[in-house]
Amino acid sequence: MKYVEVIVPTRNRAEKLERMLKSVPETAAGKKINITIICDGDFRTAAKYAADKSISDVVFLPKRIGSVAARNLITPQTKDAVLMATDDIEFYPGSIGAAIRAFEVRFPDDDGVVGFTQVNHKSFSGAGVCLVGQKFLQRYPGKQLYFPGYFHFACQEIERLATSLGKMHIEPEAKLFHFHPSTGDGKRDRTHDEARRHKAKDQQLSKARREAGLTWGAA
Repeated sequence: MKYVEVIVPTRNRAEKLERMLKSVPETAAGKKINITIICDGDFRTAAKYAADKSISDVVFLPKRIGSVAARNLITPQTKDAVLMATDDIEFYPGSIGAAIRAFEVRFPDDDGVVGFTQVNHKSFSGAGVCLVGQKFLQRYPGKQLYFPGYFHFACQEIERLATSLGKMHIEPEAKLFHFHPSTGDGKRDRTHDEARRHKAKDQQLSKARREAGLTWGAA
């Protein structure tokens, strides 16, 4: 691992996104941290960060396609480790470095996943925010990390695959705070409500795929 690409889809959450970005260091554990923002039908945010030199890339999608499709547009272009993030979190100081160090100890061949610990949100998937090695990413068709049938809720299959292969680790020192309405710590907004409209369909698909023994990325 030479650098880490932080990938964060966002939609009409400028204040939350700014808080999250401020918690991402320029380097961690000796690795350069690059940030790609995917503005999902969100012109204002794209325009705000277009000239920001601290952001490696700003991708503007004129039509909303959902966080799964947005991420799947970017992961095929990556060449090193990716950190899949969300715009409503805040990384604890040193947490990204802790994730990188844990990754390099456990997966020196870049074939693994390190999940972050959400200190205030107990019912989270270990792959909700995670560091994924490039070799692990190459398991997926077209290097698309998420099954394309999902719209928003899709990380469970990453954790299932990584766990089945013995390549999943949740690092207790890689901490983040999730500003989520269900915990009482986050402010409910329109973007949250939009995502929730797809929750039942995503969950039904997840259940059906699991019962059929299907896991995206599995041979």
